[in-house]
Amino acid sequence: MNRRDAMQTLAIAAAAAVVPRALAATGLKATWANHYTYVAPDLKKTRDWYHEVFGMQIGHEEPKLSHMWYGDKGGDTLMIIRQANAGEQAPRIERWAFTIDPWDKKTVEAALKERNLQPKADTDKGFWFKDPDGNEVGLFAKDYIKRPAAAASKPALWKAVSANHIVVLSNDYRKLADWYKDLLTLRETRDSKRDTYQYFGDSVWIPTATREETDTATGNKKRGKTSAELNTLDHVAYSIETFKKDDVEAELKKRNLNPRVDTDLSFNCVDINGFKTQVCDKELVPVAEKRPPRGGE
Repeated sequence: MNRRDAMQTLAIAAAAAVVPRALAATGLKATWANHYTYVAPDLKKTRDWYHEVFGMQIGHEEPKLSHMWYGDKGGDTLMIIRQANAGEQAPRIERWAFTIDPWDKKTVEAALKERNLQPKADTDKGFWFKDPDGNEVGLFAKDYIKRPAAAASKPALWKAVSANHIVVLSNDYRKLADWYKDLLTLRETRDSKRDTYQYFGDSVWIPTATREETDTATGNKKRGKTSAELNTLDHVAYSIETFKKDDVEAELKKRNLNPRVDTDLSFNCVDINGFKTQVCDKELVPVAEKRPPRGGE
C-alpha cells in the first residue's frame, strides 16, 4: 500500500467513525410540550371556545394572533392561535415545539447541525428545523415565553392540564420514531406495528403510519398523506383535570362535537372548527403505558 492509498483508507475510516456519533443519543431531553401554532378560520371564535371549554388562559394578543396557556404544576404549554390568511388552509396545526431541559443554546445548536438540520434561531431560547419527513419542529427552553399571571375569568367547562398525546402521520413511522427517540431521549414503551408511543413529561408523541385511502375516481386503495403533505399534525389530545366519562360524553354531544368512545378514559371528537381532537383523563397516559401492544392495531 502506498502513501496515497494509506491516506484514503484512513479518510474512509474516519468518515465511518462519524456515523455512530450522528446516530447516537444527543443528550438532549424533551420534558414538556412547549408551544405550537393553531391556524384558525376565525381567531376570536376559536380563542373564546378554547377559553370556555378547556379553561385556557388568554395571554398576549394581537389583531391576528392570540396566546392561549394551559398546564399544571408539571409545566406550561402555549397554543398560539393565528388567524388564517385569505385562501389559507385552516384549521390546522402548522408547527410543534418541544421543551428541552436543561437548556443550553450552543449544545442544542451543535446537536442539530451535526445532523445537517440547518436550525434557524428563534431568540436565544429556541430553534426551528425540519424533521426527516419535512414537518416543522422546534426545540425551546422552558422559559422561551413566560406565562403571564392569570386574570380573573368565569369558570371553564374543563381545565386542560397537558397535551395528552400528539399524532404525526408518516410513510415510515418506525424510521421517524427512531429519529425522534434518538434526538430527544424519548422513552418508548410500545410498538403496535401501526404506531408507537414515545413519552416525555405528561405527554406522548405518537408517530403513526399513514392511513390507506380510497381513490374516488378508480375505487382503488392508495397511500394516505403524511402530516408534512397535509401541512398539519393529525391531532392534539388534551388531558383534563377532572374526567367523568358520562359527563364528558353528554357535554360533547350537547355541543355537537361528534364524540366517539376511544377508551374508558378518552373520547375522540372535534373542536369548534371541526378539527380532530380528543378529551382525556390525565390517567390515560400511565394506563396506556402499561398496556401491552396488540399486533397490527
